[in-house]
Formats: sequence, structure tokens, C-alpha cells
Amino acid sequence: MDWSHVNRATVLSLPDRLSIEIEKLIMSDSSAAGSKLPPERELAETLGVSRVSIRQALHELQVRGLIDRRPGRGTVVLTATGAARERGASIAAALASEARDITDVMELRAIIEPPIAALTAARATPRDIAQLTDLVHRMSMELPDADYADLDRAFHQALAQYAHNSLLSMLNEQIAILVAPSRDPHLQTTERRRVSIDEHHRILAAIAAHDSDAAEAAAAAHVESITAEVLRITAQSSHNSAEPPNREAPS
Repeated sequence: MDWSHVNRATVLSLPDRLSIEIEKLIMSDSSAAGSKLPPERELAETLGVSRVSIRQALHELQVRGLIDRRPGRGTVVLTATGAARERGASIAAALASEARDITDVMELRAIIEPPIAALTAARATPRDIAQLTDLVHRMSMELPDADYADLDRAFHQALAQYAHNSLLSMLNEQIAILVAPSRDPHLQTTERRRVSIDEHHRILAAIAAHDSDAAEAAAAAHVESITAEVLRITAQSSHNSAEPPNREAPS
């Protein structure tokens, strides 16, 4: 992970901003789990901040279950749901065996995600809102499909994490694994991305206003529209592949 791009300019406290930026690096790097963070002294020197600020930022990430800090072992990156995911690994196996069809997965999302958004609207801290705002801003840029998909995944992962319920966060992470095929480049269109970004903005606005009803409605509308678009593209692809090849000689 490249620590040189950590941004310290913000209205939030320095430890909060540092923890946001480190969290962003962890969430955007799927290979980060199990890796070690640099020592406190090295991070402080690299970022030009005090070790106290680094220690406070790392403590926040440890509380959130993103890292594990033990004497003699250093700071190790966990998954987004931390130890709770390790304890609930059986849920992943159950979901993987039962929810293979994309329709089932999207139906599960429709049941789970709107109430999570409502909880997040009620519980999100200024730090959480700053992180969500940054994610939406970044995904609004011109990006390759793979980079956009990573940010989309991180946004929905963050939404669940900021409900501050480790079980919901763990469940959402397992759903995200199943949803991954729906973010395949062949299912991405310019229109789908535009609509999705607009809907992310609406979800964010509701959460920033701490309006649980609006957040739940916006999340429900988002899952519904994405489901319709994925199924439409999938059906179109199946139709095209079923058409017989054109055997006429070229004119």
C-alpha cells in the first residue's frame, strides 16, 4: 500500500482523518488482509504527524475491526469486518451454497441493504460521512470499469460498516462476494453507471441529513434499479448468444 497519498487537510480531527485515509487504503486493496502496517514511528515520519495522532488513528481502526494490534507482532490488516467475520465464516458457506442465482442475490440485497442504510443514517458519525462523501466523489470521476467496481463495492461495504453493527457488516461482506459477478465489465454500461452514481448521491444525502426514512427509500430504489438493469443486460446477452450466426457470404 502506498502511504504517500494520505491527505491530512480536513475539518475533522487529525486522528479521524488519518484513520479515514488508512481505512480507504485498506478497503480499496483486496490483497491487504494479512499484511502488516508500517510501525508507528515510520508512519509518523512518512506522514509528517506525531506518533500520538498515528496511535489514536490506529486505535480507531482497531475498534472498527479493520486491524489487529498485538505486542511483538505489529499491526496486521484484517478484513473489513475483522474478528466478527472470522467467527461467522459458516455464514459465508451457507450463503454460497444457497444463493447462487443473481436474482436470489439481488432479492437478498433488497431485504438487507435498505434497513442497513436507515441504521447508518441514524448512527453515522462525521468521520463516517466524510468517508462516504469521498467514496462517492471518487466514483463520480472518469474511471476504468474495474476501478469503479472496486469503489462501488467499498461504498456499500462502508454503508454496512457505519451502521456500527458487526454482524450486519459481516453479512453484507458475504453478500458482496456473491454480488461481485454483477459488477463484471460486460454488465457495465455508461447509463448504468450514471444512474448508480446519482442514486449513491441520494443515499449519501439522506445519511448526511440523518434521515433514516429517506436513506432506506433511496437504498431500496437503488437496489431495484440495479436489479432491473442487470437482469435486462443479462437477458439481452443470452438472447444475442442464442441467435444463429449469420452464414451469408459478405457482400
